[in-house]
Amino acid sequence: MTARNKDELRSELLNARNTMKAEDARRKSMQILNLLSSLPEFVEARFIHTYVSSKKNEVDTRSVIEVAFEKGKRVAVPIAEKKRPLLRHSEILSMNDLAAGAFGILEPTKITPINLNEIEAVLIPVIGVDHSGTRLGFGGGYYDSFLRHVSCTKIALAYDFQVVPELPREQHDEPVTIIITESEIIHCR
Repeated sequence: MTARNKDELRSELLNARNTMKAEDARRKSMQILNLLSSLPEFVEARFIHTYVSSKKNEVDTRSVIEVAFEKGKRVAVPIAEKKRPLLRHSEILSMNDLAAGAFGILEPTKITPINLNEIEAVLIPVIGVDHSGTRLGFGGGYYDSFLRHVSCTKIALAYDFQVVPELPREQHDEPVTIIITESEIIHCR
């Protein structure tokens, strides 16, 4: 798959996500949360890292964050630097710790640095993903660079239509280990 084809697929998948009815996105996000809540790697994790859903019809992680707090888990979220593809990370104690930041994404208003080695599960946004765990994101490399530094379970949250037969994996691509959609849990090969 060429870069052009990757861009076309990215555009096609984003269009499909953006044109979903909001109620379908909410319903499917709740189904994903239910499956995630049954996943041992998530249930047993005491410290999770998750993106904060901020884009139209993105799989909702705000509910995931609330559930994590209810279960007594620690939660960290990313902070994207605009000038270079780098994520910084901060622990949050509640959703009230967040405000719109770079790229319109909710980020902590006060940074509480974390030790990446303490993270036991990372929830990752994707535009597309295949069964081997290769991800298609926005192309900035933010998550590849971060995922290289964590050795925990890496979970992509996606709608069924975002799971595609095959994506090209480049040397710098960091795959996920598990994909959760509204209908299944996929352990990547």
